Amino acid sequence: MEKSKRHQQGMEIIKKYEDPSDNPSYSITFDSLMDLDSELENYIVEFAFGDIYSREGLSDKKKTLITISSLVTQGLEPQLKLHVNIGLTIGLTQKEIVGAIIHLLPYTGFPRVLNALKVAKEVFTEREIK
Repeated sequence: MEKSKRHQQGMEIIKKYEDPSDNPSYSITFDSLMDLDSELENYIVEFAFGDIYSREGLSDKKKTLITISSLVTQGLEPQLKLHVNIGLTIGLTQKEIVGAIIHLLPYTGFPRVLNALKVAKEVFTEREIK
């Protein structure tokens, strides 16, 4: 079955965002959820990456900082880990990621920011970033 243009665009973005080491904890993977719904991958690849992430107007770094900020405010730590990894892969620095998270203190509060910093620190440690 031929994949749509949206799917192809989405996969191009995903490949750009994946860590070159191909470590599964850094990668955007759907395998563990595919048995729940065979269309789940298409929803994620086509909509999130093929439609949204492929839009012009913001750099990959800005898109990722926005995503990290949104995930922090929602307390979505598993997804935050993925996007902190993506940020590092596309060239965000540890200082930029930590700065974005700390900037959320007055808007989100200490518990979510501290939890997010813990996730970021775990990623930095896994990726051996000092």
